[in-house]
Amino acid sequence: PHPSMNAPHRSPTSWPDARAIAARAAVKEAAHTTPVMRPLSDALGQVLAAPLAALTDLPPFDTSAMDGWALSGPGPWRLPTGAKGQDHPGILAGHGEMAPLPDGHAVRIATGARVPPGATAVLRSEYGTDAGDGWLHASPAHPVVLGQDIRTRGQECRSGDQLLPAGTLVTPAVLGLAAAAGYDELPTVRRPRVEVLVLGDELLTEGLPHDGRIRDALGPMVGPWLRALGAEVMGTRRLADEADVVHAAVAESTADVVVTTGGTAAGPLDHVHPTLRRLGAELLVDGVAVRPGHPMLLARLARETSTNQGDPENTEPPERPARPARHLVGLPGNPLAAVSGLLTLAEPLLRTMTGRPAPDPGPAPLAEAVQGHPRDTRLVPVAFRQEAAVPLRFNGPAMLRGIAAADGLAVIPPGGAKRGTEVDVLDLPWSASATEQPSHTDQAGQAGQRTDQAGQRTGQAPQRTDQEARQRTAQARQRTDQARPRTARATDGEDISPQEGPA
Repeated sequence: PHPSMNAPHRSPTSWPDARAIAARAAVKEAAHTTPVMRPLSDALGQVLAAPLAALTDLPPFDTSAMDGWALSGPGPWRLPTGAKGQDHPGILAGHGEMAPLPDGHAVRIATGARVPPGATAVLRSEYGTDAGDGWLHASPAHPVVLGQDIRTRGQECRSGDQLLPAGTLVTPAVLGLAAAAGYDELPTVRRPRVEVLVLGDELLTEGLPHDGRIRDALGPMVGPWLRALGAEVMGTRRLADEADVVHAAVAESTADVVVTTGGTAAGPLDHVHPTLRRLGAELLVDGVAVRPGHPMLLARLARETSTNQGDPENTEPPERPARPARHLVGLPGNPLAAVSGLLTLAEPLLRTMTGRPAPDPGPAPLAEAVQGHPRDTRLVPVAFRQEAAVPLRFNGPAMLRGIAAADGLAVIPPGGAKRGTEVDVLDLPWSASATEQPSHTDQAGQAGQRTDQAGQRTGQAPQRTDQEARQRTAQARQRTDQARPRTARATDGEDISPQEGPA
């Protein structure tokens, strides 16, 4: 049974356990997802749904690695003559199979051109001498070696060899390899469809804060962040703080994952828990022992049965089939707390649904000591300086100034960490999002806006063009004065005491 809204939350889930639960939550759904075949021109930023096996040998035939002459046997070599005494044009890339090259003969050849039958080596242009007497001589300083500068058929791979495993991110290099290996289209994992619901009557979409109202920072941030994690963002809706409005928006959403911002605590206007109870949802994570962001949650929404199912007197066929299980990620309303929720729950969930491999958080030594919460994990924005992680200021739950200048989030264990202690650092997905292509759905969503009872739906910012260089180069990363020295105490109003409020 679910606790009532007035009852205290059950013990929060530890941060590592919460991430593990989120990663397992959609395993069954991911296993039954049908791959999407995409042409190479539309596959950038997608994930391979099946191993990439070569459809041909690479190279598909023996080719010349250099401009020069194809040789047959030991030299000197007789050169061919062209029509009416003109130079022979030689063999160019793209030409079909040539006549066999007789022993003791040579013929001009271009890089990438097919080596004629009978050729035993290629002599580079700079290593040979054509004196104009019809004979080619090799430089004494560069004797010819059998097979030199010939790329033999199948040198890189044979037809049927597995080139890349399923789950590989499709980068520009992967597209090039796939094309070379004979592919016109690739089997890719279907991107999970995600809808963002921003809760809060106090939020403004434009202009300066006034009359107790503030700008909505999460609406412009969460959708692009989810897109960088591999989701197809259907749109962002801003909802009024009304129980029926929130319930209707979640119940009627056709998304695979609904992401809400705000309303996850137990206040009079926090409608997420009551909505989940009305929908018969299963709470997988209800609060996490992490700061900021501990009121975050993850739920599996009840499977929707067919419209006419369950009525024994109704013989009509179902109006629509049953819908597979969906999930809801509830993010806290404070901006940095919402970022914590994205990395704790949304990232592992979407990683499973998109078939991406689990990231390997790189450990880094702390440049300064960081105070910890007595019981909870802390996620602290850091920047890299000379291979060390420097904790940034402005790291309170309502602040974005620190994370905007950060290279990652350091995972600080309960009790804190001393200077020099190696801690895991969660990468931010900017290197991935910077190379993403917009999907057709995303592009269509940017065409305009519409208003409804729930609020305003806006299309999301275009996806950028595709993905991945997730390695940090610590020495190369330079930031602004965010990294100026700070003490180990909490700063900028962030309370990390046991009495900390719902960050």
